[in-house]
Amino acid sequence: MSHHVTFKDLPQGGEKFEPVKGGKLIGTLGLFGLLGIVASAFFFFNNTATFAYSWLFAVFFCFTFVVGGCFWILLHSASNSSWGVAVRRIWENMANMVIPLAILASPLLLTSVNQPLYEWMVHHREAAHHATEHGGTVKEALHHMAVDNPHLHVLVTKFGYMNLTTWFSWYSRFAAYFLVLWFIARTLRGRSLKQEQDGDIKHTIWSRQFSCIVLLPFALTVTFAAYDWLVGLDYNWFSTMWGVYIFAGCAWSSMALSILVVTWLRSLGYLQKVVTGEHYHLMGKLLFAFTVFWAYISFSQYFLIWYANITEETRFYLTRNTEEWRAVSIFILLGHFIGPFLFLLSQKRKKNPVIISLGCLWILFMHLVDIYWIVIPERGPSLGIGVFAPGAWVQDIAALCAVFGTMGFLYLRGLAKYSLYPWRDPRLIESVNVIN
Repeated sequence: MSHHVTFKDLPQGGEKFEPVKGGKLIGTLGLFGLLGIVASAFFFFNNTATFAYSWLFAVFFCFTFVVGGCFWILLHSASNSSWGVAVRRIWENMANMVIPLAILASPLLLTSVNQPLYEWMVHHREAAHHATEHGGTVKEALHHMAVDNPHLHVLVTKFGYMNLTTWFSWYSRFAAYFLVLWFIARTLRGRSLKQEQDGDIKHTIWSRQFSCIVLLPFALTVTFAAYDWLVGLDYNWFSTMWGVYIFAGCAWSSMALSILVVTWLRSLGYLQKVVTGEHYHLMGKLLFAFTVFWAYISFSQYFLIWYANITEETRFYLTRNTEEWRAVSIFILLGHFIGPFLFLLSQKRKKNPVIISLGCLWILFMHLVDIYWIVIPERGPSLGIGVFAPGAWVQDIAALCAVFGTMGFLYLRGLAKYSLYPWRDPRLIESVNVIN
């Protein structure tokens, strides 16, 4: 391989993205985002209950990319990996989309939106009303309500976590998730930008130490968010592997999106000397690793729940393995694991930007199906409107266009703010010339 690049071969100041060059895609995403917001606003005012599930699905789908971008920066910094330097700015910008996402997620804080999603909130607010009228605490009121409705004993037991009034309430945690991710993403990108001023290796060392420290808070943030927003849809259900399951999907999908963004930028003439087939091969191997990891976690969760056969646990799969949802479950098995597993076995396919990008499009689609399969089956039974909630799919598409379109538009435009790669990182040349 004759590819060898030195600092002299790279432009001073790195490469700056010009949004006008990618105007077609950026404009399309912006248009989808605008139309989706208008349509979703209409559905919000006319059918808030079904809108709530559509919005949660779209928000959490985009949340996985922010989490994934943050994870890849942390992993490469903590492990002192050098090959990812060339594409690190892609992850930094992805992780720093947390503020726009927080704004788009804010409707979930509205009572009219979160009550149709989380039945336990309805009971808590009813208990709070009783406590106000008759005295006592919310927990005591819940305990009295459980005399007539034994199912509420679960909420009494889980009150320390599932509540709306304490310092550790659902609302407090909601804000904390975005604050933690924002702090991590902003800090690491800030250090990366400081290094572009002096090129000092001390920033790399500092980022490595910082990443090792915040890995645990990051892991807890992802796990707790996954429980609050998804497991909370059925307050009786629980899974000890849920946080890892969601994390696997975050890492998998965000790597696929990173490959697509890199390929798109290269098609516009950027990163020609910085990203090579070796980088595609490395990213493809990580895709393969998380394809297998997701399958392992998914099977383990299913097997443990099937083997234990506890009513509170099995309901999740009973809902998704009956009637129309059964076909979706089988499709996820084939499309989320078997297809990508066989596709990514080939080194040649992983090194080919066009072929692996086509595979990444499929991976994003399957990740979308997976998040849809997690959220939407709860809508029909919870609202009493049938398994598939006829006609609600229009709201799902509108919400997806609104959130993903807006996030995509802002993300791609935001690439123009800084160099597309950390041009003064001392390990950049090592990354550019990497060989597997």
